[in-house]
Amino acid sequence: MRTGEAKRRIGKLRVWALLLLAASFLLCAYSEEDPKVFDDAGLFDETEEALLQQEIVKTAGKLSLDVVVVTSDDVRGKSSGRYADDYYDDHGFGYEKESGSGILLLIDMDNRMVEVSTSGLAMEMYTDLDVDNMLDYVIMPHMRDGDYYEAARAFVNCLVEYGANDEVAKDGYYDAAADVFVEYTPEEIKANERSEALKKSFSAVNIATRLALGMMIGAIGTGIMVIRVRSQKAPSGRVYMKPGSERLRDRRDFKVNTTVTTRRIERNSGGGGGGRSSSGSGHTTSRTSSSGRSHGGGGRSF
Repeated sequence: MRTGEAKRRIGKLRVWALLLLAASFLLCAYSEEDPKVFDDAGLFDETEEALLQQEIVKTAGKLSLDVVVVTSDDVRGKSSGRYADDYYDDHGFGYEKESGSGILLLIDMDNRMVEVSTSGLAMEMYTDLDVDNMLDYVIMPHMRDGDYYEAARAFVNCLVEYGANDEVAKDGYYDAAADVFVEYTPEEIKANERSEALKKSFSAVNIATRLALGMMIGAIGTGIMVIRVRSQKAPSGRVYMKPGSERLRDRRDFKVNTTVTTRRIERNSGGGGGGRSSSGSGHTTSRTSSSGRSHGGGGRSF
């Protein structure tokens, strides 16, 4: 009887495991079979489009982000940024869910613009600085040459490198429940920076490194002093005395007068350089699409 009960319990556990596995696939909106290249402007041939699709699938799996490439010669009177954001939302792209996390490249032949749109967790992963660097140093050199396929291919291939660097959004975070990018207040940003600095200062690696360095410097200094002491003989005290200087003399000082000179030190109250730019490292500029969802990104003309 016990054996039969055990088998029934194992059978139930297997059923629950299969149900959970099936639910996980249903919750994940991403599918490798779905098309990710939408060449509405006809810039790629069939071979190029197929190769882009293959590379996108590999990159999306590594990053757990949806990756999309779109070309268009008619953006319906919209700006490139608005068209890219709306295209992402209207098609329900997203890796972990529909309209979830991902990144889209738009080659807009109507406005002669190239645009990058980030959504969900990609807004934290790719900051303004990341997007600017991708556009300026990866995508635009090919766009200026009119090689649109290489521009799209370079974009896809650089995503893992830029996604794996230490440049992450420090001015906000993606709230999956509300589906918006929440920006920190200036006070919260300062508090987070202090907390991060403390974590780095008191990390095990940092403490061990400082202790080892201090012990090494102390050992070297002690060794040098020991060598010097052993190599020298201490002379008698009279070597440093002038003959006849042992006699005491009666000497007195008299205060005659006092002179005090004052000078005003000018302070520079002007706001000089060196301030932190709001669009610098760790910043993600959030914008809202027609559907009210948050997106990041940026663009360049060509």
